[in-house]
Amino acid sequence: METVPGNLLEDTETPGSGEDATGARRTQSLPPDRDAPASAEESGPLANLSPSRASDFKTCPQLFKFRHVDKLPAVPTPAQARGTAVHLALERLFLLPPAERHPERLLELFDVAWEDTLQKDEYREVFADDPESREDFHRSSRKVAEKYFQIEDPRTLEPLERELHISLMIDEGDSRRDNHKQLEIRGVIDRLDPAPGGGLVITDYKTGRAPPLRFADSGFFALKVYALMVQENRQKTPDLVRLLYLGSSEAHSLPVSATQLRGVKKQLRALWWAIDRAISTGAFPTRKTRLCDWCSYQSICPAWAEEPSSPDPADR
Repeated sequence: METVPGNLLEDTETPGSGEDATGARRTQSLPPDRDAPASAEESGPLANLSPSRASDFKTCPQLFKFRHVDKLPAVPTPAQARGTAVHLALERLFLLPPAERHPERLLELFDVAWEDTLQKDEYREVFADDPESREDFHRSSRKVAEKYFQIEDPRTLEPLERELHISLMIDEGDSRRDNHKQLEIRGVIDRLDPAPGGGLVITDYKTGRAPPLRFADSGFFALKVYALMVQENRQKTPDLVRLLYLGSSEAHSLPVSATQLRGVKKQLRALWWAIDRAISTGAFPTRKTRLCDWCSYQSICPAWAEEPSSPDPADR
């Protein structure tokens, strides 16, 4: 059943939760940043940004630093491989005629996508330490893919776009400056669907379970950025953004409006300024929340450094 969570109707600063925020540690669930552009952080002021990177900074500036400035490697995980394979299988499903988009066909496509994914350089060693778990994880991942049909029937849908690469240039918003800068926002939209009356719907797949509602705003922030990009590229404001959580067979939707998207553009400019300032000063504050339990970098994060031990009274 598709829902519009009440507290998601506000532009809050609630940190995001990641793809599979289900109680497992994030080292087992962090999805690849498919829409991350080439970065210019190491050479000077920010030149480009993706919705997922913007969400990372909103969640925790220190996370942004670890991932996108220091570029610390995160070991690829089975859950990442599953997410990549499911996205690929669903993309291929919608290349078929509607009558052929049934569960058995999706599972066939997933099996091929799974093998294709594990042949990619970043995933070749995923099961190196535990090769016997490969088939078990494959079977469990097939069940996740199959849950897609509990959310919607692809035979009744005809997307306008799949894996849509999209970009947008924004300026500083200060027309008084003769030499104002521009920032490129770019990313990849899983699906752009038609809505009744000629409208547009942005749909994004998640292979994990839906996070607690208080942590769901991060995913919607990224989709609202995509909605802004679609609005300015196509001169049409999308009606709705949707997150499909296959792990729990849930779909969450959020209506968007032109007024709301003006606010998103202001947020992007504010994030741009904040990221530039952090890069120039080297100050990336930590934001310690429950979401730290899913962070790949918790063990090296200054917010989680061991407290100095109290001296033994006998030594005084």
